[in-house]
Parts: sequence; C-alpha cells; structure tokens
Amino acid sequence: CAAAPELSALLARSMDFKGQFWCERFFQVLVVLFGLAGFAVGYMKQDFRVTFQFLSAGGGISAVICLPDWPWWNRNPVSWIPYDSEEEEEEEPAKPKKEKNKEKKKKSQKAQ
Repeated sequence: CAAAPELSALLARSMDFKGQFWCERFFQVLVVLFGLAGFAVGYMKQDFRVTFQFLSAGGGISAVICLPDWPWWNRNPVSWIPYDSEEEEEEEPAKPKKEKNKEKKKKSQKAQ
C-alpha cells in the first residue's frame, strides 16, 4: 500500500503554537456564527429544533476542520534547542548540607 507512508507522515506531525492559536480562534468564530444564524432562523420560524440543528452543524464542521492535525496548522514549526547530555555528566553531584557546612567551617578556620 503506497499511501501508508504518506498517512503515517501526516499523523506524526504536531501542531505548532501559532497553528493552535488560529485553530482555536477559527473554532470559536465558526461556532458563534452558526449559533447566531441558528438563533435568527429559529426565532423567525419559532422552532428551537432549527437552532439546535444549526449549532450541531457548526460544531460538526468545526470538529472536522479543527480536530485533525491538518498541514495548514503546521506552517510555523518550532525549532528546539539541541540537548547536550555531556554538560549534565560533568556537573558535580549534589552534596548533603552537613558536608557543605563542614567545608565552609574548614575554609573559615584556614582564613583565620
């Protein structure tokens, strides 16, 4: 199946921060617009069911557009700072407070 690598590459992506912002904003605007249109049409027809259908349609359309990680939400990828494991190994292990206090006393006695 030739489409499997392409599908796995599409699913392996993660949405960037700007994409998250615009996805959430689009979701909010879409639901509010469908809600207002549904309220207006439902009020004119005096039927709450029409209002509910508009809200349901808005929620469904926004879910199809916003829930999957579509490529257009990944236009600004984050470049992470590389991790250097050698720095962590070179650091001294943390000493207990008692040992630190003993070292300070020895240094102060030598200074006198």
